[in-house]
Amino acid sequence: MLKMLSLLTLPTPSRFHSAAITSLLALWMLNAGCTVETQIKHDPVLATSTDTITFTAESEKRGSGSIVSQEIRIYVDGAHVQTCAASPCSYTGGPYTALEDEWLVYHTEVDADFELSLLGITLANSDSDIDLGATGISRPNHTWKAAAGVTHIPARWGAHTSGNTNVLFQRSDDYNSVSDQDGLEQFLGDLSLKIHGLLMPKENIWGNMNDLNLYAYRRSGNTDSGCPGVLNSLTIAETSAVIDDHGMVHVTNFQDCTVSFNIFSFEGASNTQAFLHEFLHSTSKQADEYSGLTAYFQAANEPNIFETEANCQTEQVNKGRDPLDCWEFHPSWWGTHTGTTVMTNGMSTHPFSTESTERQGWWFDAW
Repeated sequence: MLKMLSLLTLPTPSRFHSAAITSLLALWMLNAGCTVETQIKHDPVLATSTDTITFTAESEKRGSGSIVSQEIRIYVDGAHVQTCAASPCSYTGGPYTALEDEWLVYHTEVDADFELSLLGITLANSDSDIDLGATGISRPNHTWKAAAGVTHIPARWGAHTSGNTNVLFQRSDDYNSVSDQDGLEQFLGDLSLKIHGLLMPKENIWGNMNDLNLYAYRRSGNTDSGCPGVLNSLTIAETSAVIDDHGMVHVTNFQDCTVSFNIFSFEGASNTQAFLHEFLHSTSKQADEYSGLTAYFQAANEPNIFETEANCQTEQVNKGRDPLDCWEFHPSWWGTHTGTTVMTNGMSTHPFSTESTERQGWWFDAW
């Protein structure tokens, strides 16, 4: 990759033709990653055939330069429904009565023009991106394909590939203090907040939602014994062919956990520490970064913690970082993280550590 430093130390124009400098600058701009990415979401996350749905598309610049113009387009059920010149871009449509018990597919497209000024020369570049989503339109009582006995409703689907990670969210019966239907409605409201307010906006996850398929389960399990709770007895029989990870959502306040990397718990209330932390344990196999009673492990690829100092230092050297950044944050376990991170039981507003960021990048790229 051509770096900024090499451009700033180029020979003067008297010895190097300006056209060559322009070509090198254009190459630098390309390698610097002047790109745009887009992401689209829908709300409510579990819509019925009587609901209107708001679709919101966002764009983000990656790399150097500045966006001088962009066009964001929203498509719903195959139709172009909205165009915007700035992010975010929203459209409200529906109800989608004709799609009851069926899929609603939507996507966004963005085209952007960039500008970069360096050494007195202004260059232009363009880029585009697409993000696809889909959801099931349920009946007014939140059943979906009920005649076929389907109890797990697709809430937010990604790219529809076999490599996607499928996560089923199930409520604990402590939601059902008034009635089962009331508990379901509260659970779906909390789930919408988690997906739209905490998961999709988070750095590293933003723009990568096409690698995840998220479902909501109509039945309830329980967390009477604490974390991670007990799944409904019919869960595996009804969903085992589809689901990779199970998230147990509950009302009662207790310390959450992940078991066997495929069942995790979290509170349904707003910005709890557990949601992102346990979600990443289960889906992308990230290890704890705090010192305490837990099960540490070093992942086979891009681990976020290390079982030896040598492993940690080798990683830093290979990445061009200082091996002295490695420290023993827990007896016989090493890392480079400092402060509060998502994997030290941090809130969603806390950052990912450098190693955690690299682990997540590897995990998304693996699919």
